[in-house]
Amino acid sequence: MWIAYALVVHVLLLGSIFVIYFRSPVITGLTPQKRPIVYGLEAPALRLVLIVTDGFRADSFFEENCRYVPHLSKIFTREGVVGVSRTRVPTETRPGHITLIAGLYEDPSAVLRGWKKNPIDFDTVFNRSSQTYAWGADDVLDVFSHLPKGWTHFRSYTELDFSPGYDTYEQDEWVFKRVKLLIQRKREALERASHVVFFLHLLGLDTAGHVHKPGSPKFLQNVAKTERGVYEIYEEFERVFPDKRTAYLLTADHGMTDSGAHGAGSAHETDTPFVLWGAGVYRSVSNPGGRTFMPNNEGPAMPLHELEQAQLTPLMSALVGLPPPMNNFGTLPVGYMNVSKEYEAMACHLNALQLLEQYEALLKQHKKGFFAEVLSEFDALSADVIKGYKDDFLKLKKNREYSLSMAKSQAVMVQALEGIDYYHGYYRRALLLSTTSTFLAWMFYLYRLLSRNRAGKVELVLERSTKLVRLSLGSSVILLVICLLSQRTPLDISFYLLLPLFVWLKALQPWSQNFASSPAAAYSVPALQTTMWQLILIIACAELMVFTFFERRLISLCFLAFACYNGWSNFKPKSREFYIWLTLVLILACFPLLPLSVGYRNGYLLGAGVIVILVNSLWNSKTRLSYKTHTKYCNALILLQTVVCAYLHSNGWNIPPPLKVASWSFLVYTFASILLSKDQRLDMRLAQIGFNLGSLYATLCTSYEAVFVQLLALELSLTLRAQNAKAEKSALRLAFTLLLYTFFSLFGSGNIASISSFDPNIARCYVSHFAPFVIMGLVLLKLLVPVVLIMSVVYAQSEFVRQHEEQIFICLLLICDVMGLNFLFLVRNQGSWLDIGTSISHFVIMEVTTLVILLLFYAAKQLLRVIPWEEMDIKRLPLRLIHWDVISAKHH
Repeated sequence: MWIAYALVVHVLLLGSIFVIYFRSPVITGLTPQKRPIVYGLEAPALRLVLIVTDGFRADSFFEENCRYVPHLSKIFTREGVVGVSRTRVPTETRPGHITLIAGLYEDPSAVLRGWKKNPIDFDTVFNRSSQTYAWGADDVLDVFSHLPKGWTHFRSYTELDFSPGYDTYEQDEWVFKRVKLLIQRKREALERASHVVFFLHLLGLDTAGHVHKPGSPKFLQNVAKTERGVYEIYEEFERVFPDKRTAYLLTADHGMTDSGAHGAGSAHETDTPFVLWGAGVYRSVSNPGGRTFMPNNEGPAMPLHELEQAQLTPLMSALVGLPPPMNNFGTLPVGYMNVSKEYEAMACHLNALQLLEQYEALLKQHKKGFFAEVLSEFDALSADVIKGYKDDFLKLKKNREYSLSMAKSQAVMVQALEGIDYYHGYYRRALLLSTTSTFLAWMFYLYRLLSRNRAGKVELVLERSTKLVRLSLGSSVILLVICLLSQRTPLDISFYLLLPLFVWLKALQPWSQNFASSPAAAYSVPALQTTMWQLILIIACAELMVFTFFERRLISLCFLAFACYNGWSNFKPKSREFYIWLTLVLILACFPLLPLSVGYRNGYLLGAGVIVILVNSLWNSKTRLSYKTHTKYCNALILLQTVVCAYLHSNGWNIPPPLKVASWSFLVYTFASILLSKDQRLDMRLAQIGFNLGSLYATLCTSYEAVFVQLLALELSLTLRAQNAKAEKSALRLAFTLLLYTFFSLFGSGNIASISSFDPNIARCYVSHFAPFVIMGLVLLKLLVPVVLIMSVVYAQSEFVRQHEEQIFICLLLICDVMGLNFLFLVRNQGSWLDIGTSISHFVIMEVTTLVILLLFYAAKQLLRVIPWEEMDIKRLPLRLIHWDVISAKHH
């Protein structure tokens, strides 16, 4: 039953982080602000054209004095303002567009809908407009599909191609053609309309960046065509609507690294360009930062303005005469509009009222609680302060003191945002303490489970005080429930505040009478032997491994230290095996020092990987003769095809469909041939697993990854074979071996944090169209194949592991939970969104790791035929994930 408890507790601990940090920022029940026209103020623009060049980073825009955007240079050297818009992490397509159009930073609760749709609808510039026309990729427009259909007109495409011969500009050309067609067809109706928004989503640069990388000739060719297309669209709008009442904003949702990736927080990914021009845009904006850039080789230098991405939302709204969206978190930048001071002051005031509306909704909810009067509040923005601001605005407006009015509005907006953050995280500290208590209770339960000693001091004390423990915890539960109900605390927060009491109740429960007769009670003495020095080294390596999440190269030091300690004494000094092992350890320790494999291509290293796979699989005559004929030919042919596909792709040629069909067929063959194999010997099955999975992995590689994984499996096999000859073994040490090699396989050739920044080139042998979910599935396969291979090696090579599985996994859970507790304390609730988001993702990875390893270990056992496929009982699957009787002699 402890496996079921482990699954439930870790799922709940994982959920705790969503409750603490991933609460939805969308506040419901808000009232939209009035349009400026209600106050007798006319907007400078009748229509707004928002152009989003997906994935276009600021560096590419300003490169070589704006050499690659000559047509746009004509615009911003003549009119408007230009600068850098800073996005927040994650730098992905969906969050970027939501921030631009709603002023709302990504709603993390959308993960429950697979990031396809928000559980709570949010307000946008599109909602506030009288009409919105949008063109672009289906997955972007679908985010805003909840809007009323009466005034929104969306046209999208779904088929995306990223094969080398495909011109990615065709995606942008599709948009340009339909925009021109619409404004010509509806010219008369649109001339009379106001508050109209046109949204152009241009995906070509993002696709070109992923496939060809920023700075490549293909990418620059796409830049040239896209920026010229934008200029032609601008001219077309000016021709069709000559009233000079159109405002334009060109920007990007996120940037991109040199390797064609995005999702993290580097400057290449967060810095995007923005160009604002047309009706209502002021040319001479103050530039506090003092940054400049050269728009061409002649000069003169122009000011480079800096804004937060969310600030563009209220700015767009004000230009076209709309109030900010109700859920907007952006603050209107002052000085960017060529309008009267009265209009700008009113726009700032509407922005402040919109943020205060959100703050007051949260404050009202807090005041409903029974203990609200005695609990702490956000004192900087009380009800009197809000009333005073509104009264002051009316006085200042009456006296025409608009500059002072704007200053007060800006100050109130900053306070409102601080207050919103305060009440959103009101229970954060209490939840962190309760989650820590849950961790400690679970680790205490695991310690008792591992010791299994009914006569120990801890067990005797618990048996004597069982009634006192139950009474104390039961009373605490009742008292806390009453307090939470009185305060009207949300149900999810109440649950996690109560959770540690129930886990402690289970952890402190005396063992049942039949506990000693359970199979796991008969632990052998050597399995529990762990010296103080071993414990210190493992704890030190575990702590070091925590920091590998922040600095990938540290895992080299961790691997080198543990591998030398774990294997040095197992080999005969100065023997051939010793020198081979030592050479492998030193070579492997160098791989994390190399650049990330994501976005990095090297055909020579890929070819070296293919050769290593063949040599590693065929050099031993015993294993070579054990392979079936179809295994030898299928693997050899797919490795040859991998080299051919890499060659064709690197030269910009399309990969023939038969080769793609062959790749998918081999993917099925890889696992089917292993499962259907009749060979019962573990070493022979392990050889086939290594050959098949190694060949499959090579089809997904772009550089040195295949070499790394093959050498890692070879070093682990040598270490375990040498270790089998030693009498002293430790379950804790083997558990750490499993964990270390798992993380080393992930960090050694890349970074698991880069999963959101996938490289579509890994799928070159399988697909040419941009299918995000298929590519993401192949990315996950690429991450998991090395782990399955490592699990297979450990299980097949170590008899001790086969005999003490349960113990080893309890130790593994303990190590992971210690690391998870580290990450809980390393989670940051202040600072940049990047720091907060990164620390949370580390905790999530750590909590999921144990369960993933457990499942992959079971998958390895299935491939090794330890549990015959035909004898597998689905109903008993949870019990068989760990427990397994001693392998019979026929497996040796």
